[in-house]
Amino acid sequence: MRTVPRLVDGELEQGPFVSPYAYEWFIEGEAWASRGRHDEAAMAFENATAAPADDALLMTRLAEEYELSGESRRADRTLAMARRSYPHSPRVAFAEGRLAQHRGEDSEAIAAYARARELAPSWDAPVVALAETLVGAGHPERASAVLLAYLSSSLDARSERARTALLDLARRTGDAETMVQALALDPNSTPAKRAQSAGKLALENGQPALAARMLQSALGAPENVDLWLRALMQSGDRKEVATFLAGSGSQGLGGSSERLDLLLQIGEVERAFDLFTAADPSPKAEYARGRVLLARGDYLQAAAVLAEVPHGAASFEAARMAFAECTVSQGRRGAAAEALSQAPHDSLAVRRTLAEIYLGEGTLTAALRLFDPKQDSDRAVLAGLFERAGRFEEAAAYYAALKAPSSDQPRLRARASAERLASRGNHQAAIAVLDRWTSAAPDDLYARVRLVELLAADDQLDLAQKSGRRTLELVDEPKLRAHLLDLLEGSPGPEF
Repeated sequence: MRTVPRLVDGELEQGPFVSPYAYEWFIEGEAWASRGRHDEAAMAFENATAAPADDALLMTRLAEEYELSGESRRADRTLAMARRSYPHSPRVAFAEGRLAQHRGEDSEAIAAYARARELAPSWDAPVVALAETLVGAGHPERASAVLLAYLSSSLDARSERARTALLDLARRTGDAETMVQALALDPNSTPAKRAQSAGKLALENGQPALAARMLQSALGAPENVDLWLRALMQSGDRKEVATFLAGSGSQGLGGSSERLDLLLQIGEVERAFDLFTAADPSPKAEYARGRVLLARGDYLQAAAVLAEVPHGAASFEAARMAFAECTVSQGRRGAAAEALSQAPHDSLAVRRTLAEIYLGEGTLTAALRLFDPKQDSDRAVLAGLFERAGRFEEAAAYYAALKAPSSDQPRLRARASAERLASRGNHQAAIAVLDRWTSAAPDDLYARVRLVELLAADDQLDLAQKSGRRTLELVDEPKLRAHLLDLLEGSPGPEF
């Protein structure tokens, strides 16, 4: 048989000579297949086989398109012919895997892909397909191992397709350590970037201690320092944060406001007071001093300092919100609303703060008017407002309508995911999401009460009672407590 070199799937291989007639029909078939028109693709490949060419690639593609167009028997017959003609062809083994995977026969697909991988060790398609099948069969760890073994060989590390598959798998499973290994195989990556990506993934998946450990050795990049400190705070290691902020290394953190934020977050109010009350006068310094005084509970003095921040200063909006917090703490909600009216109302932060004031006055309607339910960011605030107003069904609907909260909003991501699942009747999956979230954030009492509600809806009454009784000891917000008591009375279980 006459053979010629040809490029297939990015690889140079020897194959039978293909006439122009067959080649044209083959290209036509691939074009139809790419559009999901499998009947037309199969017909085009049939026309290509009319030319006198015995080709494993053509025969296997014809078998695959027969399968996808619902002609399983013809697919089997075509593949059997290809197997007789090419018993050691990796393409035939790969096609066997494709057909088995399409039919839901995971064990057969895994065996076929493994055979194709043995026959063509440098071909990445069987490796990626094998990994995808293992994931679908519930074996993500085996899938990671297969991809890592392939990529770790010196010849095959060039496969962008396999590396992307491994990275996607690491993100889906929240496996930060596998992500580091995958990124290390990229010649363009750096240790700092690898640590940053893995740290973000660990944080997103509720593993702050792991994130801090991964970022510890890559603190030369300022963005990694910020991420590392956030991971430390979430893991409860505030002493390490305070030690770092007191040292010279914190000077490059991004500015005094960043240091102030962190000091106040970890409760180091007196250290913040020492650092910022002696600063040279400026609008930014006045804002910092006002925040420190507010944190100390010196509301009158804080309000006086914050009132000095002039209109037009970069910190004016933030100063108005802090001023409003001072006056609310003194029971002067009207003065707080007036202060916020001087700040730009296109700011979500200002509108959110003003809405809290309205809600505290019992005027939910005025609070709701500040937001546009067509905007995703506004929907997130509306969900919280309805929740705190005791209108829990409407809150759930708004959470379910959220599109894609960002990675630095883990609470919103968890609530939105759970409510989308619950709205489709998938209570068990929603329960799993909220169970994981409330384990990482036990102080989110609204999420814990919603978990009790979903457990009851799923007829897991004993668990609903146990979880509800534990949560009841912590809830002091009247509307939320009343809602939880209604749930406990409506889902009878064992007495405690």
